[in-house]
Amino acid sequence: MARTVVDLTHDPDLAADLRLALSDGALDVVFQPEVELASGAVVGMEALLRWPHPIRGLLGPRDFLAVAERAGLMGAVGTWVLERAALELQAWREMPPHPTVRTRQLWINVSATQCCDSFVEQIAELIRRYRLSPGTLGLEFSERTLEAIGPRALEVLTELRSLGCALAVDDFGTWYSSLATLDEMPIDAVKLDRRFVRGVGGDLDDDAIVASVIRLAHARDLYVVAEGVESWGEGARLCELGCDRAHGYLFSTPQRAEKARWMLTRGVGWRSRATSVGAAPGGVQG
Repeated sequence: MARTVVDLTHDPDLAADLRLALSDGALDVVFQPEVELASGAVVGMEALLRWPHPIRGLLGPRDFLAVAERAGLMGAVGTWVLERAALELQAWREMPPHPTVRTRQLWINVSATQCCDSFVEQIAELIRRYRLSPGTLGLEFSERTLEAIGPRALEVLTELRSLGCALAVDDFGTWYSSLATLDEMPIDAVKLDRRFVRGVGGDLDDDAIVASVIRLAHARDLYVVAEGVESWGEGARLCELGCDRAHGYLFSTPQRAEKARWMLTRGVGWRSRATSVGAAPGGVQG
């Protein structure tokens, strides 16, 4: 049964609860694997923020980030997530290397509010303190975020790249930019929004759009990540179209850190399902 979405953005008590949760360390991060479609290897994770509220139940970012924004807490929330991600990356260093995966990446979404004058220095300190390897910390910027940052966007991205961060444009195709406008930005990947993914394999127009984005991205030495892949048919068709990576419920629901680490070494079974004779559509749940 689908969860009922309740509008909490104007709840006067939620900001106070969020302040308390931040001071008590009561927020949580779960992880969803990012899979290389051609090989089936888990090449990284998406870090997803959750808030297990003692009264309201489990809240996702859409339930409370607007409240955080109004209350001036977005910077504190973003800092907490970055610290938690850095701790997880530190734990990954102790894991055995994967035979085909050169770099395991952990991706975190960045808001425009976080990108203040001290953001680059904050990331530099995080990398230094946790001794993060180049390319392992991935930062995602939505198109709206890049527009909100404005003229400083190129400078911020360039400085983050110089620190060794992997960079991606999230929810690509939903706002103002095109691949042409991203030419000058030092990014590694575009993340294709779910609205374009859900029609592949069944809608010729969506197939054509996705194929065009993949072709143009590859021409610019960018790789493409499909977001929110839910069915075997979507995954198989994206693989046929040359999409590089994907994440979504097809491969796994979001997992606690221990299970996510297990997936980094064991995989999610995508390749065997994609190539097995008579494989039926359906998710590979972790």
